[in-house]
Amino acid sequence: MSDYDFSTLNDKEFEILATDLLSKRDNVKYERFKPGRDAGVDGRFFHPNGTETILQAKHWPSSSFQQLRSHIEKTELPKIKKLQPSRYILIVSNPLSRNDKANIQIALSPYVISPSDILGREDLNDLLSVNRDIEMRHYKLWIKSTNVLQYIINKPVYDRSIFSLQEIQDSAHVYVRTKNHELALKKLQELGTVIITGPAGIGKTTLANHLSLHYVSQGFTFIQIAEEIKEAETLFNNDEKQIFYFDDFLGRNYLEALNGHEGSHIVQFIKRISRNSRKKFILTSRTTILNQGKILMDVFQQHNIEHNEFEVSFDSFSKIDKAKILYNHIWHSSLETAIIDQIYHNKRYRKIIEHNNYNPRLINYITDNNRLKDCHPIDYWQYVQQLLDNPATVWENPFEAQHDDCGRAVILLVTLNARPINQSELSEAFSKFIAHSDSRAIQGRRDYIQILKHLVGSMLTRTMLSDNEVIINLFNPSIGDYVLHRYKSDIPSLRAGFCSLNSTSSIRSLLDLATNKFIDSSVTSNILHDILKNAYSKNYLGYSPEYISLVLVSYIENLGCMLKNDKIIFSASDFVVNSKESGYLKDIAKIFYWRIKESLSTQQDAHNFITRAFMMQTSYLEIKAISELMSILSDDFKSELYPEMESFARNYFVANADDLFPLDQVFDYDYPDNEDKATESLFKLIQKNFNELKIPLSDDTVESIVDAFDIYGQMSNYFDGFRDEQHEKEQYFVNEHVDEIDDLFERDINTK
Repeated sequence: MSDYDFSTLNDKEFEILATDLLSKRDNVKYERFKPGRDAGVDGRFFHPNGTETILQAKHWPSSSFQQLRSHIEKTELPKIKKLQPSRYILIVSNPLSRNDKANIQIALSPYVISPSDILGREDLNDLLSVNRDIEMRHYKLWIKSTNVLQYIINKPVYDRSIFSLQEIQDSAHVYVRTKNHELALKKLQELGTVIITGPAGIGKTTLANHLSLHYVSQGFTFIQIAEEIKEAETLFNNDEKQIFYFDDFLGRNYLEALNGHEGSHIVQFIKRISRNSRKKFILTSRTTILNQGKILMDVFQQHNIEHNEFEVSFDSFSKIDKAKILYNHIWHSSLETAIIDQIYHNKRYRKIIEHNNYNPRLINYITDNNRLKDCHPIDYWQYVQQLLDNPATVWENPFEAQHDDCGRAVILLVTLNARPINQSELSEAFSKFIAHSDSRAIQGRRDYIQILKHLVGSMLTRTMLSDNEVIINLFNPSIGDYVLHRYKSDIPSLRAGFCSLNSTSSIRSLLDLATNKFIDSSVTSNILHDILKNAYSKNYLGYSPEYISLVLVSYIENLGCMLKNDKIIFSASDFVVNSKESGYLKDIAKIFYWRIKESLSTQQDAHNFITRAFMMQTSYLEIKAISELMSILSDDFKSELYPEMESFARNYFVANADDLFPLDQVFDYDYPDNEDKATESLFKLIQKNFNELKIPLSDDTVESIVDAFDIYGQMSNYFDGFRDEQHEKEQYFVNEHVDEIDDLFERDINTK
């Protein structure tokens, strides 16, 4: 049997639950009504149409029974006497003993007919135990259930997945299920994958979190992807219900998907998910970043990922949605009454709801009591107006006024890394930063541990995994936005930061700054060259070939050519091509291409590399890079390598046949059951791909790929996948004469 204390609900949500349960118990529909002014009664009442029965629900989780009874006798009873109902029903979230009910019945006599018309916590749980449908409908009631959490903890998932899931559950009480939730859930149910897009601060991650929680409650294992899609591929289990979650999947820069064929793998994984009803995949990305990514990534365009997109826009929030989000944050906050009164004064809550800069992230800030310790209630409304008018000030004061140069340097390093960073790696990067020639003027306390203690909880988060690994990340993504804007013209600090971080994610962050015109191309080249220079001076000690290859390829592509006489560039390319690591074939192929052009490597060297590559697993982009390298080899080498190259490509296309070809180019709506026409279209697509890769194509290869393509299964997926989307409207227990927003914000003096 359930044993809820209802603390996750606000008072209005409790009212809806109470009326749901009583409507089911009494087989009538209790609806909200508001007595007219002539009645001289203020309050929240419900009744079935055409009757003189009145129902009231009181949700005072922090009040004692004595306080509850006193309020009922002094405040509610006079109202009841004016209304003169034939029957009065009271529902409270407090636990009530038999004696408590008897005392309330006496106090409210003759309007309470029997003790069954007084319901406390235990009675509500009894009703919920026999009304599973109502329990399920009230999401916030059960989503923090310890049973759900226990189920996940017993699953073999990553520590970070468990930690993230606990954080999602801890914040579930302030979540509001808006229309966006229902529509995104519908798309996820139909397609298996949803890509949630939208501007910063709109609530993409929050929506994704609670969609994940929805499936977790249905027995799905939650797997959070931190860096690359291969993490999900490793844990993919055909027989297990799994939900994969990739927050900000293009990172702070979409070029990450290009470097390392991540975009191709993501699309393949989306296609794989679509064929398995026991799998779900949720991704988030800012709209602008995703759009730029689609421009640069042909694979996103070819496979029509727009079908999986769900954009959260400011226009998608109705006024009542915005009101609910604000109200929920106020209700579950620890704000003092004097602060809350400032929001209620002259209905100022409407000014917040209707402000052009309204977004859920700002609502979180203005209701966070920890940020208001030095704010007097009299000054609170001015503080709110300033944040709404100029959201950038959210982080300006804490960043500039509350931290010294060293503290700001640590925040900058975490920001530039663009991903969570190991605490020891951050310590090493900080040491390099303060020793860098561009940081000579830095002032402040240089004790790294003390700096972290000061930053964690306000600007940074610190998470310890079960293997004692400690991960540092930004407290909020918007901090990164502020820091990047703040430092975009401070080239010395950017140079010191990027030269101190030996991570591939930091290089992609640098490229993103250039792509978005934060810094110009020459600055990018200079920073990349400085990184290579530092690595050269240390004989590449502490530098991985993968990292150096990314820096080198980025430098050459940004510059447009390879400088043959630059000993640093020559040394770096030598370091990469002589490495025995093989996780970045595309970059090595590009470097060999340039080295042969500049006569720094022989064609035999390239031949040997390509031969080794044929024995490794690959991706489309790696095949393409190897093909481009082969194009500059002699005819003799080409003749020798082409048969193996065709076999190499054929194996890849056979293994990924169902993922590589856009279904809307294989099938034709005018001929939905025409297998021959679909096969003909597939043949043309195979031919087109091999032509683009400049690889000879035999009939045997075509037949192998066509045979590997599940034409009947894919045909079913394609033609069944398009369904009409019906927008479900939320129901409110408010009649047409009551303003929804003012009704929501109506409060009892003792409500909190």
